[in-house]
Amino acid sequence: MGKANVLLNRPNMKKVKIIRNSMLIVLLSMLVLPAFSQVRFGVKAEVGLNNPSFSSEVFEVENLTSYSIGPSLEMMFPFAVADFGIEASLLYNDNRMTVSNLTGETRTSSDVSNRYLNLPVNAKAKFGLGGLPLKLFATAGPYVGYLISGDKIDLNDIQKDIKAKEFQAGANIGVGIELLRMFQVGLNYGVQLTDNYALDEPNWRDPLNGKTQTWSITGAIYF
Repeated sequence: MGKANVLLNRPNMKKVKIIRNSMLIVLLSMLVLPAFSQVRFGVKAEVGLNNPSFSSEVFEVENLTSYSIGPSLEMMFPFAVADFGIEASLLYNDNRMTVSNLTGETRTSSDVSNRYLNLPVNAKAKFGLGGLPLKLFATAGPYVGYLISGDKIDLNDIQKDIKAKEFQAGANIGVGIELLRMFQVGLNYGVQLTDNYALDEPNWRDPLNGKTQTWSITGAIYF
């Protein structure tokens, strides 16, 4: 019976060893990676450069503005030619626009603001310029956003509730310069992959979901 118990317990012992070794590998990875990486925290901000207008037989949308600000993390791995890593931020984003109703006898307008929490996660590469105290960098990656609060579009003669969707997603690509290993300024191009508003009416969709491609200027300070 004793030998039988030993034989029965051998598979369990193997499982314990596998779990223990896996945990050791994970812990060692967590300790080793920061030793070979440069982890920095900072603040990042972004201001939209687009101010397009969209219109249909029902709506006209204009004065589109956007800005973002929030904490950011940068983890870079130095190599011989360039540094490669990731940049992740949690940004408070405020989008504003003026929506006009074109169906009534008199034109009525409403100022609408939607506030999101955006999480962009970008792959990042930095290239040094010899002995100069600056570097060039490039970023690319996806982002997701969650609606914190939003204004309803309240216009005369429109009896339906029009409110922004709670989720948005897209992709970014950008370039910029880093000065003194601390200050970063860049130009970002974003493509929105989801609609801000869920609308069944075809003649409402284009103006309210027309801002699908955006240019913005970014700035960050890392410590």
